Amino acid sequence: MHFWEVAGVCSVKSVKLLGLLFVFAVSHLIASAQTGPVPHSSHIWIVAEENHSYEDVINNSGMPYFNSLANTYGLATQYYSTQHNSLSALMWLVAGEQVTSDDDAAGCFNVDNVVRHLLAQKSTWKAYEEDLPYSGFQGLSWADYVRRHNPLIDFTDSCASSQINNSVPFTQLAIDMENNATPTYAYITPNLNDDAHDGTLQQADLWLSEQIPAILARPEFQPGGDGLMFIQWDEGDESGSNPDDRCASNIQTGCGGRVATLVIGPQVKPAYQSNVLYSHVNLLATVCAAAGFTSCPGAGALADPMSDFFNTVSIGTPFNNAVVASPVQISATTSNSSAVTAMQIYVDNALQYQVSGSQVNAAIPMSSGAHNVVVQSWDAKGGVHKSGINVTVQSESVVITTPAPNAVVSSPVKIAATGGGTSAVYAMQIYVDNTLQYQANGASVNTSLSMSAGQHYIVVQAWDDWGGIRKNGFYVTVAAPSITISSPSANYSGYSPVEMIATSVDANPVYAMQIYVDNILSYQYTGPGVQAAMNMTAGTHNVVFQAWDTAGGIYKKSATVNVTPIVPVFSAPTANSNVASPMTVNASVQSDAPVATMQLYVDNNLQYTVSGLSLNTQVTLSPGTHYLVAQAWDTGGGTWKTGEYVTVP
Repeated sequence: MHFWEVAGVCSVKSVKLLGLLFVFAVSHLIASAQTGPVPHSSHIWIVAEENHSYEDVINNSGMPYFNSLANTYGLATQYYSTQHNSLSALMWLVAGEQVTSDDDAAGCFNVDNVVRHLLAQKSTWKAYEEDLPYSGFQGLSWADYVRRHNPLIDFTDSCASSQINNSVPFTQLAIDMENNATPTYAYITPNLNDDAHDGTLQQADLWLSEQIPAILARPEFQPGGDGLMFIQWDEGDESGSNPDDRCASNIQTGCGGRVATLVIGPQVKPAYQSNVLYSHVNLLATVCAAAGFTSCPGAGALADPMSDFFNTVSIGTPFNNAVVASPVQISATTSNSSAVTAMQIYVDNALQYQVSGSQVNAAIPMSSGAHNVVVQSWDAKGGVHKSGINVTVQSESVVITTPAPNAVVSSPVKIAATGGGTSAVYAMQIYVDNTLQYQANGASVNTSLSMSAGQHYIVVQAWDDWGGIRKNGFYVTVAAPSITISSPSANYSGYSPVEMIATSVDANPVYAMQIYVDNILSYQYTGPGVQAAMNMTAGTHNVVFQAWDTAGGIYKKSATVNVTPIVPVFSAPTANSNVASPMTVNASVQSDAPVATMQLYVDNNLQYTVSGLSLNTQVTLSPGTHYLVAQAWDTGGGTWKTGEYVTVP
């Protein structure tokens, strides 16, 4: 290791959400883009394992059960942990951001998180923690339980008196399963020995083989069920002389390493292996999509869900919560890894229609009022997959088939709709922002209209033979592909790490966002936006955000960043002075610096570590000249150093 007498930065532990995976051609981006739906689930399970890299566990003969799951369900082969350190890494799974760099944090952070969203839609959650002494325990450790492996309890939502007891001993799981009282979202943490943190991988595999089968035997994990389980490792192996800090297959340092993440459930493609670049925020986005959240915490809102893992049914028309007239025209298709033999339509749990093949388009009579419609597919391997919508049937209606409400579109905007009901429709009209733009005779309309950039309110109106008028209004946003940078601000000046937040607007799905620093690709994110705390050296940098969409579009926006150095300063001893042993060492950084930890090295050996902005300690030194280094770790994992020589007579 090299040391500098002037302050400097290195990014050995820099925080990044994804790897720096360079995409070599637009065609590769299009082929890899995953923008499909994620099946709904009311039974989501997270099982957290610890500190082992992909190569440690996949094809490990000592882990037969884990590998049997990988071969039966889904395996993410290019999944990289966001960063090292247990609590910081796990926070990305439940909050979409680091939240804290302190593994011993025991507070209640007012930060958006999964629990907040579950409670908002009146869903339930529990953290099942092995060796937790009692429900609601808030201590840092007990037996082989450690709080840093239980990220759900660190938020104001989960710390509330009504929620605190949802962190329960693992033994409660058997009771809850027996009573059919398992929650919508269950987070399972084995103890330090059984999660492979302190114990062996064989021990972890044995624990999984003893506990997981009972969960997978539940009804939600049988064909047609909606059970969804992730078994994930918080970070790669950081031990030894070659710690796993990989961000992607061709980026060896900067993140939390490559880990083996399993996606399990009856809606998952059997024996599927994904080579799409994913991280903890993509898993979070998948949970949000499966649970039906209207938004997702933190960077999860900008990430693509892991939709390529699932066999799915997509209902094209009508849209969810549409107002329709009877008979209701229902069209749907499937995306399935095996041949689909039949499609069925259920209305309010009663089978109404069935057809051979992988698509359905049928007019189904329905009575007036609210109905639940489910389209179900059967595949050749016995898989049953489904998707549902709600509709309200009335005597007359206008049904929009394109575009979807609140869609981002390009101009000209294609608009298609049908009118119908008890009376024949003889004319259809389209209004844009209260101005008539198009009219056609008959009960349908299908046209394209030019619109300026921005949000527009579209109303499609139908006239029937009795003089009745029915309308359907919705918003669309017309936009040329663009990027909006929320952070850093224009000509930003401040400390590292620098918060990078950007979003894209594009009529075509955006597969990846990239960040270039001084013309070097420094970051990539699988999704339509990016949120990252990036370590940067002191000085002025040119930052370029670049988006790639599924149509091959590439567009970018730049910002200038001025990084202020974090400078550790020795107040004692004086550089190049003669000192007596034992020697008192004092060092500190700027009072507003984002520093989490200070360390003292003597002759390249770590002597002292303390949390905070300063250190004060005594060291015993042998006679001779010694090199002292005060090192500061910033909240992004970057290190800043100042060195000096002293001599002991």
